[in-house]
Amino acid sequence: MSGDSTSSRVSLRFLSSALNSINKSDEKLASGKRINRASDDAAGLAIADALQADAAVFKQASNNAGYAQSLLSIQDGALESVNQIGTRLAELSTQAANGTLSDSQRSALNEEYQALSQEAQRIVDSTEFNGQKVFSGESTSFQIGLDSGSDSQITLQGSDLGTLVSSIAGKDISTQAGARQALDASTEFVKSISQKRGQIGSVSSRLETATSNIDVATENLRSAESRIRDVDVAEEVASKTAATIKANASIGVQAQGKLSAANVLKLLR
Repeated sequence: MSGDSTSSRVSLRFLSSALNSINKSDEKLASGKRINRASDDAAGLAIADALQADAAVFKQASNNAGYAQSLLSIQDGALESVNQIGTRLAELSTQAANGTLSDSQRSALNEEYQALSQEAQRIVDSTEFNGQKVFSGESTSFQIGLDSGSDSQITLQGSDLGTLVSSIAGKDISTQAGARQALDASTEFVKSISQKRGQIGSVSSRLETATSNIDVATENLRSAESRIRDVDVAEEVASKTAATIKANASIGVQAQGKLSAANVLKLLR
């Protein structure tokens, strides 16, 4: 009787352990996660959570870069229009500076000059992105990294375009001398606008490269997290199968005699 009692206790212990393993396997297979709580793998959970957090921050950084590209696109589009105006102002100034024109003809040219100058000013003053003036003269920093360091930011230098536009808006081409002054001013204006567009283009190119790197980093972080956190289905199914066999054998022990029980327990060990 003593031997049967011992075998029964041992088989119950094996049955409890096997059932616990089955429950854990079911939980992992159902969730798809190898780590469902800290007790499953405390160190692995900490690493996986850190990787998940970094991936989330990088994802938002990628979104930030997308917003930045939208801002730059609006700025460049507005500057293209202003540049076209500047080119036309230079043409009008060149025409008015010619000595073959009469004062009345210059006055007609001056009307177009003044109207276009006002339009350039309106574009600069009214262009907005997300409710903010894009030509306020202040620099704009785009957050594209994991921390507050300068390496995690890309900055677009601000330009006081209002002052730049006023340099052409204050001219009058109704006289030959005024037209020559306006020609110099409008030519310099076009050059300055082109330089500003070049700055925008370089920042846009840099953001494009940064976005590509961010997306690759995000993918690598998520892949690393998955390797730590996700369950290996084949391995877990094999583990569950082994635990199920042990559980069935343990149950069988309870219904068998002493000799058979001793043999089965040897197999379970």
